[in-house]
Amino acid sequence: MPIVLIIEDELPNVQRLEKMLRVLDKNIIFLENLQTVQASIAWLKTNVQPDIIFMDIRLIDGISFEIFNHVTITAPVIFITAYDEYALKAFEVNGIDYLLKPLDADKLEKSFRKAMAVKSPENDAHVLQLVKNMLARQPIYRSRFLIAHKDRYLMIMTTDIAYFTIENRTTFLVTHDSKRFIADQTLEVLEHELDPEFFFRISRQFIISLKSIDQIYQHFNAQLKVKLIPALNDGVIISRERSALLKKWLDQADR
Repeated sequence: MPIVLIIEDELPNVQRLEKMLRVLDKNIIFLENLQTVQASIAWLKTNVQPDIIFMDIRLIDGISFEIFNHVTITAPVIFITAYDEYALKAFEVNGIDYLLKPLDADKLEKSFRKAMAVKSPENDAHVLQLVKNMLARQPIYRSRFLIAHKDRYLMIMTTDIAYFTIENRTTFLVTHDSKRFIADQTLEVLEHELDPEFFFRISRQFIISLKSIDQIYQHFNAQLKVKLIPALNDGVIISRERSALLKKWLDQADR
């Protein structure tokens, strides 16, 4: 009677996964469906852990690897992702499974059987350490966004994005060709999802791309004023603290 915990923020994916797992074992018990990093941390700190955890990598409030920084996971974990499998190659070669969306029934069964066979605390410690190592050495950043626009969906590459801004608690994505769309993520989430080599949060209201910077001016009290492309009316005034960080971000050699 396998006991399963699902950490996934999209209900259709949860329902599909549960349906496929019931085909593999009709006696399976689903404890909970957790949708955020914070909810997962809270639940795992106060509940007995299951036989298997199915964990999406990108959740509403951030990357699920953050959970491992707060909770010791003793259950085998099968990661689920819609992103580049090469970034997750470490899991495969070290005996930790991952599944690409949409889920494949044969791969799910193989992963499920392998996870059920993992019982050794030694293996659990190895799982935790590998995830921490992967997070430190090979961060995963967004390469694109799926944006709902009118009656259709648009795929927008991060290379086409000039900046993100928040207005009246709504996040807007602005492209280099001045197109403007509503984004689902908060700026706090986007800070973790965007590659810091190319994106920088200059204020509470803006995350900008390197290519969006037009001019930088000295302002009062060691502050900077940045003019962006596409242009805003008066540019953006940056606090003294963020100005120092911005100059440090800009003044670096290519990796």
